Amino acid sequence: RGSFHPGYVITVKGDTLKGYVLNTNLWLNQRMTFLYTDTNNRETRVKYTPKELKAYQVGPRYYESFHRMFTNSTHADNFIMRKVNGPIKYYVWYYDEDRTKVAYWDKISLSDLAKAILLEEDELWTDEFAMKKGDTELFEFGLKFLMKFSKNMADYVRDYPELAKKIENKQEGYKNINIEDIIKEYNDWYLRTH
Repeated sequence: RGSFHPGYVITVKGDTLKGYVLNTNLWLNQRMTFLYTDTNNRETRVKYTPKELKAYQVGPRYYESFHRMFTNSTHADNFIMRKVNGPIKYYVWYYDEDRTKVAYWDKISLSDLAKAILLEEDELWTDEFAMKKGDTELFEFGLKFLMKFSKNMADYVRDYPELAKKIENKQEGYKNINIEDIIKEYNDWYLRTH
């Protein structure tokens, strides 16, 4: 946290700019990013917001920009981490359930970064989303979906009957805590068969 990693940004015009990206933490990475050409020279720093980029990568973390409000977000445009790429993309939104810690940071500055770094990543809450090939909107795995997970998730991957059956039967490894693995299995199948 609070370290530089090789990375890049993709502008809304589609240009890819490479350099070093500041990895702050899972929460702040959703608000903005900083691209440097020289990590020892602050003059080379360029700040980007979700309105200015399609996506960016900092080390292994990949973020895409969406015009959407998320839990405890204060802006209509946000970055969200894409954890799985493929026919079904899997995204995770991170937030602190105690909104009072961060809600007042509407126009966060570099001086606020030190405070943001203090947010413990493993204490952040998450919302999970997916987007199937051809879709234009994120699909949220919300409470209503999770309450009837075996039925709903089986329906979501119904074009892969064997996987849908494992989920419907509540087989070990195919429950709501396994969404990421289920999506990876679906993607492997889809790429093998299409």
